[in-house]
Amino acid sequence: MENKKNTSPLLRIPTWIRFGVWLSQQLSTSLATQFALYLFFRPQRFKRPVREQEMHQHALQTSCYVPEIDKEIQVFRFTGKGAKVLLLHGWSGRGTQLFAFADEFRKSNAEVVTFDMPAHGQSLGNKTNIVELVACIKEVYAKYGPFDHAIAHSIGSMALLRALRDGIPMKSAAIISSGDKIRNVFYRFSEQLQFSDKVTEQMIQTVEKKFGMNLESYSSSMSLEHLKMPLLIVHDKDDKETPFIYSKDLHEIANNSELLLTTGLGHHRILRDSKTVQHIVQFINQHP
Repeated sequence: MENKKNTSPLLRIPTWIRFGVWLSQQLSTSLATQFALYLFFRPQRFKRPVREQEMHQHALQTSCYVPEIDKEIQVFRFTGKGAKVLLLHGWSGRGTQLFAFADEFRKSNAEVVTFDMPAHGQSLGNKTNIVELVACIKEVYAKYGPFDHAIAHSIGSMALLRALRDGIPMKSAAIISSGDKIRNVFYRFSEQLQFSDKVTEQMIQTVEKKFGMNLESYSSSMSLEHLKMPLLIVHDKDDKETPFIYSKDLHEIANNSELLLTTGLGHHRILRDSKTVQHIVQFINQHP
């Protein structure tokens, strides 16, 4: 299988991590694999910016226990009598990152729900994975849904597609800056931290053995093959974290999709670009 390389510059990695990557690979592949997996499943937490404060302050906040993974997550909710919309953030993000969408849907009295994934934002823990993210989506759907629509970003998109494939019904959805193959997620991570391909393959094998599954079953393209609902696929051509070619490929695979490609917004600013937000909201509103 081809592993599409990320052509972006290396991220700013702390010196101790770079040294650990080098040293562990000098000692043994097994040790390097353990260190790589330790880093891989641990998202970074960033300070909530001012632009997200209003949503954070005015949303109803509750804790939601997810029994399948024995973890609690923080839920943010705006009540309404219109359509129910679920918003999903990406890796190292927060539910309030999608404040621009919440603002727009509240204008039409929609009910809006989002949450901080495990080890993100206000949710407890320091590590998580896509299997847990899917479990969280299903639990939030059961407790706060059913939802009519969903908008998801990055790995949140991949988790949403898997949850939809598993049977959660919705009228329409929009995915933004989505990845596709799980293998590519591992390889981009390893490229940024300069782990070898041998270590990367060992990571994949270790994770598949732990979960007892083929991780490609969580790939977006595999999930899309089973979906018929209207889907808007959005990606910026200047995204340095997730190549936009993935979304073009997903559009070719999807049974009922539209593709929106933007420029100059990157991986995160696309979430608050007014023109893009309006386009996505209009798409959702076309499928009441």
